Amino acid sequence: MTCYRNLFLTTCAIAAAAGWTAPAFAQQAAAPAEARPAPPENGEILVTARKRQESILEVPVVLTAIGEAQLGRLQTTEIADLPKLVPGLQLGNSLLSIGTLATIRGIGTSSNDPGIDQSVSLNIDGLALGNGLAFWSGLFDLQQIEVLKGPQALFFGKSSPGGVISLRTADPTDKVEVIGRAAYEFEGDEGRGELVLSGPLGDTLKARVAGQFATGRGYFRNEAIAGTGLGARNPDHRRETRPRNYVVRGTVLWQPASAFTARLKVNVAHDRATNAEAFQLSSCPDGLNRTVAPNNIPFIVGDNCKLDRNVRVTYLDPAAFPGVPNNGTPFLKNDQRFGTLELNYDLSPQLALTSVTAYYDLSSRSMVSASHGAVASTTLGIDNRFKRRDFTEELRLNSDFDGALNFTLGGFYQDASIFDRVNIRGNRALPAPIPFINAQGSTAVDIKTYSLFGQLRWKILPRLELAGGARWTDETRSEDVFNYLTNLPVTVANPRIKANNIAPEATLTYTPTDDLTIFGAYKRGFKSGSFTIATVPLPGADNAFGDEKVEGGEVGLKARLLDRSLLLNVAAYDYRYTGLQVGTTQPAVGGLPIIRTVNAGSARAYGVDFDASYRPRNVPGLGLNGAVNFNRGRYKTLNNVPCYGGQTVAEGCNQFRNPATGRFTAQDLSGTPLIRAPRWQATFGFDYEMAVGGNLRLTFANSNQYSSRFATLLAFGDPAQGKYQGRFVKSDLSLALGGADDRWEVALVGKNVTDRITAGNCSISDYAGGSTNLNGQITGSTGPGPAGRSEKGCFTDRGRSVWLRLTLRPLANR
Repeated sequence: MTCYRNLFLTTCAIAAAAGWTAPAFAQQAAAPAEARPAPPENGEILVTARKRQESILEVPVVLTAIGEAQLGRLQTTEIADLPKLVPGLQLGNSLLSIGTLATIRGIGTSSNDPGIDQSVSLNIDGLALGNGLAFWSGLFDLQQIEVLKGPQALFFGKSSPGGVISLRTADPTDKVEVIGRAAYEFEGDEGRGELVLSGPLGDTLKARVAGQFATGRGYFRNEAIAGTGLGARNPDHRRETRPRNYVVRGTVLWQPASAFTARLKVNVAHDRATNAEAFQLSSCPDGLNRTVAPNNIPFIVGDNCKLDRNVRVTYLDPAAFPGVPNNGTPFLKNDQRFGTLELNYDLSPQLALTSVTAYYDLSSRSMVSASHGAVASTTLGIDNRFKRRDFTEELRLNSDFDGALNFTLGGFYQDASIFDRVNIRGNRALPAPIPFINAQGSTAVDIKTYSLFGQLRWKILPRLELAGGARWTDETRSEDVFNYLTNLPVTVANPRIKANNIAPEATLTYTPTDDLTIFGAYKRGFKSGSFTIATVPLPGADNAFGDEKVEGGEVGLKARLLDRSLLLNVAAYDYRYTGLQVGTTQPAVGGLPIIRTVNAGSARAYGVDFDASYRPRNVPGLGLNGAVNFNRGRYKTLNNVPCYGGQTVAEGCNQFRNPATGRFTAQDLSGTPLIRAPRWQATFGFDYEMAVGGNLRLTFANSNQYSSRFATLLAFGDPAQGKYQGRFVKSDLSLALGGADDRWEVALVGKNVTDRITAGNCSISDYAGGSTNLNGQITGSTGPGPAGRSEKGCFTDRGRSVWLRLTLRPLANR
């Protein structure tokens, strides 16, 4: 613990040193630093949901905007914190190169496969990202987060059928700004430091450099005890996930003339973790402490089969897994390099041309214990090398005429590649009949996208606007598969897929007063199909899956009441999906689990969003907020879903009989709930700032998240009902004391103080049998056989954290 406390003190010293040196820099720049801007009044928040600045009150889009102050009050430092602030948003973790799975209003990605693009996309300063590992990059030095709910077809690079999480990082300031921040977290023994330098470099040039570094032992305790002769070894450390991360961002803003600006942002993110998935069993329908015949191998003996702070995953013995990387310690290493160049040129006072050039480069290396050995090691150790590169270019022309008609026109181009190499190493120490398995292969996917989009806005009346537009997309994906054991390419049935789509959108917006907006929208969305690449396909197999499409609409009302101290938003929506891309895990074949992505026949999500914020005029400094999302999401048609291991006919495995065995292989899940789609979600809280003694300010803040239960995997009919995450409440609290001049602040922040440990993504497999499916597990018959049914395992979210944070702004109010 001492080293992380030293990190806290060292970062404080760096920040203090920056404070002593900054006045000279300020003198060279010939301008003092500007004070931190005051938070906007209700309804005056500006958003860019339609790629131009508009009041959140007037834009006909259902969204949540979170500003810098709100993010800082509750130590919101990662994407995983956002569901506490955005009802309707749920996240789940996954393994290897898959990363975070995001869901809005029950629509998101459920496939444990890196070849699929997220249904909810991440957008950072105009860079559109679809891979879940991009969500790992920490949140810091942000200007604003906008979470747009529902299909977004026109303005964020590519059509996104579930929604968009848009991050806008801070720009350089007109005057010199220095921020130093250090924080220490007690539960995980973790430290975090930030340093920001910003200001002018001349009359036309401004720059900002921001860096963040974090390291620690981690929240979870690994209690696995390795048995002898089973290919396992004890964990190197009893605390995980041992994060070691840094992010550096540089921004340059150049404005040589009033009609032209150039903004360059460059990011480097480095993330390391041990046993990063925090994987735990959560449902064991055949009981605990079960050994596997005929050799009585204790794969899950000692596991309590519930989500808590104690994980139980043995590490791999290199002697039993020859060639295993990192000496058999499960790990995740991500390196991301990305940035955008945004050019804005005013062709005239009424026409603005914008170019956004973006580049993204991800390299990931990871290794996991595939079948969760608490005493014996896994039967399979899987290590993965994953790369993704994206180059995109978007060109937009926006008008701002005084007349009734205005428009946005643009084009988008993407050139991307995905490379995924998977090595599967069998455990040589396990006795027969468990076989030694060795599989090595790679899949390379090339992506080319061409897109044109446009919107026409017509002021039918001064306060009535009709906007209509569409995005045309042409996307081609091709794959090459290679087997490294045979040193030969693998011929698949469908190595090239092509999608061609037009997604229209129309909105009608009525603003009878400056404090009231009523709108209705019709939308369609689209996402291209792709290839399942998590496991290397067999020769002749078809690992492609089709497009995902959505159609529907929403109506909403936004209002400012009580002398603009109360802001209300309410919207009702109804969307129908076809080809929804969902993930399944089939019973193992020859010892290898099979991961597939399939297209759901159809699904529907409908509900109501409501949120309110209130800043009473007679209580200065107090803000109250609350939001509720009611959502009903169901698969209307979803059949031919592979049964889970040991599932019986009575439990729903009653489709597609295998004539060779006489057993069924699939089930019909029509009518079952969407994954991560709780019926009710709510957030509520407050912030209150008051003067203390004239020279100090005291700030209290609270945020609470409620969720009803939701499915964490395809709703298999298991008797233990282990498919659900139960309802929960999570609460955050903070207390901050700072100088009235805003130059320093000390804060104590408790996150998830209710200590609820939950999971948003789970899978089902024969963990008690080592995922070999060779020990008497029978699927699609009248009984499960002597090996019983498969267990459910989850990627666990951490519980409580308590942060002590110091912030220094030595040039504030100078």
